[in-house]
Amino acid sequence: MATAVMQAGTTEQGQLQLGARVRWQGGTYRVLVLQGAEVQLGCLDKEGLDARALASAVVGADDFALLDEDLQELEQEQVADTSALALLSENELKLVRDWERHLREIDDGAPPDAEEGAVPRPGYDPDRFTVRQRLAAKAAEMKALGFKHASAGTIERRRRAYRARGVFGLICESVPGSPWGRTDERVVRLLLAEVKAGLGESDGDGSRLYERLQAAVWRDHKAEYDKLMISRATFYRLLGRLGIKVSSLHWPTARRLDEANGAVPPYTPTLARRLGEQVQIDSTGLDVIAIGDGGRPVQVELTAAIDVASRTIIGAMIVPKVPGRGPRGRRLGGRATRSFDAVLMLAQALAPMPSRPGWSPHALAEDSEMPYVDLVACDPRMAGAAARPVIRPRMVVVDHGKIFNSQHFDDVCRMLRIKVRPARDRTATDKAIVESTFNAIKRRFSQYVAGYTGSDLKRRGKHVAEGPLWSLNELQDLLDEWIALDWQQKPHDGLRSPFLPGLTISPNRMYATLVAAEGHVPLALTPHENRKLLPFNYLWVTDKGVRIGNRTYNSEALQEYKNRHSGIPGQGRRWQIRYSPYAPRFVWLWDHHKDGWVEAEFIHQRLISDEWTQWTWEQATLNVLEDGGRKEDQRRIAREVSALRERARRGPDPDTPRVPQLFTGPALDLDVPVADPYEGIPDPDPSTVVRAPALTMAAEHILHAARLASPPLPGQRDTETEPEPEFEPDGAGHVADLGGPPHAPARTHRPGVLSLRGGAAEVFGIIQPPAPELAPSPSPGEPSDEEDDGGEP
Repeated sequence: MATAVMQAGTTEQGQLQLGARVRWQGGTYRVLVLQGAEVQLGCLDKEGLDARALASAVVGADDFALLDEDLQELEQEQVADTSALALLSENELKLVRDWERHLREIDDGAPPDAEEGAVPRPGYDPDRFTVRQRLAAKAAEMKALGFKHASAGTIERRRRAYRARGVFGLICESVPGSPWGRTDERVVRLLLAEVKAGLGESDGDGSRLYERLQAAVWRDHKAEYDKLMISRATFYRLLGRLGIKVSSLHWPTARRLDEANGAVPPYTPTLARRLGEQVQIDSTGLDVIAIGDGGRPVQVELTAAIDVASRTIIGAMIVPKVPGRGPRGRRLGGRATRSFDAVLMLAQALAPMPSRPGWSPHALAEDSEMPYVDLVACDPRMAGAAARPVIRPRMVVVDHGKIFNSQHFDDVCRMLRIKVRPARDRTATDKAIVESTFNAIKRRFSQYVAGYTGSDLKRRGKHVAEGPLWSLNELQDLLDEWIALDWQQKPHDGLRSPFLPGLTISPNRMYATLVAAEGHVPLALTPHENRKLLPFNYLWVTDKGVRIGNRTYNSEALQEYKNRHSGIPGQGRRWQIRYSPYAPRFVWLWDHHKDGWVEAEFIHQRLISDEWTQWTWEQATLNVLEDGGRKEDQRRIAREVSALRERARRGPDPDTPRVPQLFTGPALDLDVPVADPYEGIPDPDPSTVVRAPALTMAAEHILHAARLASPPLPGQRDTETEPEPEFEPDGAGHVADLGGPPHAPARTHRPGVLSLRGGAAEVFGIIQPPAPELAPSPSPGEPSDEEDDGGEP
């Protein structure tokens, strides 16, 4: 501001110049002398004193302002915006420069490209002609030059716009179709405010928006309404210039909100200079069907965390996504991502991922670009680990989902000294990295996996659930291997070398670069600390133990805390009991006096004798309830859990039809007469049954049928080169062989005649290749080929 104002010697309005009136240090002054960097001010107040100060101190004061003749504050001078010139075509730019040249001549008396000391042309000398006269002279000149809109009023309006906003104002007035046009800026601001206010409302057309604009202009500028309000045609043209499509007013509400909260150009990537400085976490559907713990196909959901600095996927959890059943508020069997899944993913990110049998050797850290030797020396757990770095999050960016707003997730992040920053509502750009990662996972992983469903029902295959499907554990293992083998080791477009911007690098190489600069301190959580990551309840220990949901846990060590006061303020005899939804076989009581854990087992675990989860238990509970059982019948539910696990191991029953029958309506008891096909036919009399006559010739001479000719079999006569035996019917209709005996062998193999002798190869014309000749048996004591080669006989 000071730099713009301190261009002394200019006479443009609003700048510090000789004779200008200013407000400074609570008083009003007139500029008397400008000498170098100093200014001499004459006080206009009755009891004030003159002052001499640096010009920068005057214009930099908080209360500095330029005043008019009535000592009223003038609008602050703004630097002209010339960025819009780059968007103009060559002809439009020439038009703007021509107008600027003519307007400068009206005010200065000479065009800007005139030589120093040039004499003003006739009619443009500011000392001899008034502004009105100069405008009239310029209007006549420009009409003679061919300007269509160059009246004195038009020139004066554009002169005011140029003096107020510089070249930007001249563009708006001179260039047709410019972003603002001739519409007043206050109307444009009101229009944009009305568009923003209607984003969360139901859709509407342009006429409703126009009426709301009218009401807004009348409310805020009632005295100038007739001057400011634009016509309906100008309103629609203004929408086009502002880039607002009328059809967008009818978009779904969610789409309008997402579009309004999207990224604003110029686009800049999210920046992080340190490992774990920012980690983005989110959940999405994986577009894959898998076999759940109950043996049935289920949709799955992915929760992932990605480090912004290295683009490393530091954690990924796949969970089933199944709606619950039952009345509202008491539904059972539902499953989706929960707060404990997000906590478990954070714990997964703090430890190296061990490689598993069957993985590719290239998925190991020792064969990757990671500094394997240094990492093993720092953390022995890296020996034999997968090629996925261990990065401790310093800050996580999450959305407003329930799983990330839970008290459990917040407590764990506070314990691990991780800051939690919620993203803004409906602002996907706050976590654009993880959103982009999800799209890449679906494009590079999901569509190649058996059970891929597509992004929605319109793109889903017809028989996806009927094909081969992975189990949940197998799908998780497949994803972990893909992350270590593909994602972490392929160049990422968002990772570029600062020295070679055209070179893209992989997340593992970026990790190696950053860890070399800042080092790595592993955070190894002990089993004692891991239990503090589990969810907990405050429960009273009774003689039966403790009860979580509809399961009872007990042990001899737990009974020592029966009816004991916990010493926790407000909890009385209730103790903190931790449990794991992924392994609910055991629970642990935390004795905060000793900082130790007391273990208790599910009392009916012997009926299950297998690993199970909280979701499996809820599925079994739901099955028991639907079968008429009770929720408190733990024995029956435990047996149902064992049955579900057994069915999951066996897979689907092959005798059970997988495609359900078509719905034909409810079963009705209808009295429909069924016709008897034997009605009216009398019972047969055995004495009247006539015996069939015996054949007097071979059946093969009667059952003959023409068929396509086939090549002669080995030992068979060629019918093209040898004569056919002749047959002639006798008087009784019998056929006699005139050229040979009735049962000639050649007759049996005659092409085109069906034979009853031989096997299926002769009956159906199947030609078999001749059998290979057998090698002579070895003499006693001579080794056979099988014994020579070491093969089995």
